[in-house]
Amino acid sequence: MIRTTRPTSGNKYFITKGAGGYSTCIVGKPTDSQCNVLSNCVGYACGAFNEELNLGYEKYHLNCNAENFIERAIASGLNIFKTPHVGDIICWEGAGSLAGHVAIVIEVIDSNTIRTAESGYGSSNPFWITTRKNNNGRWGTNSNYPLRGFIENPNYPHDKPVPPTPTPTLKYKEGDKVIINGQLYGDSYGGKPGKVVKNKHTTITRTNSGAPYPYNTTGDLGWMSEDSIKLDTPSPEPPKPETFKVGDKVVPLTLVDYNGTHLIQYDPYYYITELKGNRAVLSALRGNKYYCWAAMNTNNIKKI
Repeated sequence: MIRTTRPTSGNKYFITKGAGGYSTCIVGKPTDSQCNVLSNCVGYACGAFNEELNLGYEKYHLNCNAENFIERAIASGLNIFKTPHVGDIICWEGAGSLAGHVAIVIEVIDSNTIRTAESGYGSSNPFWITTRKNNNGRWGTNSNYPLRGFIENPNYPHDKPVPPTPTPTLKYKEGDKVIINGQLYGDSYGGKPGKVVKNKHTTITRTNSGAPYPYNTTGDLGWMSEDSIKLDTPSPEPPKPETFKVGDKVVPLTLVDYNGTHLIQYDPYYYITELKGNRAVLSALRGNKYYCWAAMNTNNIKKI
């Protein structure tokens, strides 16, 4: 329940504990004969905030100076917002020795207009309702009372922002070279079916994220689905044949000589002692002297 009328006799949320109520706030000035925490903005805001919870006791002890409600609320696990919502406590700071001010938001008329229920220490009227505009960024108070924020009441939560729907991520991007296979369309939503292409090498030039046929290619060929496309990956270049020179240390890959005769290997490796084209003479080094072993095709040896 959002209170829009003056609390009356017997309402324990607005009566101090010492007088049989729930409130931990000080008595108001002048002290109201029915609810002794009035007249005081703190006593009213604390009482009305807890009354909104309807727990039969004061759960949140907002019994400090008005300008310190924000810190007390945060310490109590409450949320603070920059914009108003019904049920909130609006909190202002006080300049110099001023203790600030608090009130309860009872209606949000539009983004620039609210109505608040409140009281004030030293006021002859223990309760009133104010219509406030936010033309000055302080919701109608003078420069001695800058706005601090709005304390959310758990029973009247602010609307949580709906997270935006993520934009689908496209697998391919404009500029990708691709191969396409499949049906083409006149638009990205499947209108005007066109020809079917097979193994066409082309480049993606337009995309429309979120559409069922989000890709178009060079020459505005037509729109197509993702499963009609694959990247045009160039074939890897064949490895360059290994180059050799006289003196290289090598091993045979297969035991066959240059003319196709099978060989028996006697040494773990050999040295090239003669090289003409793809014909290499392999020799074993023993001491300071090379001993010819075989002539082999350079495709059949490997440097080590």
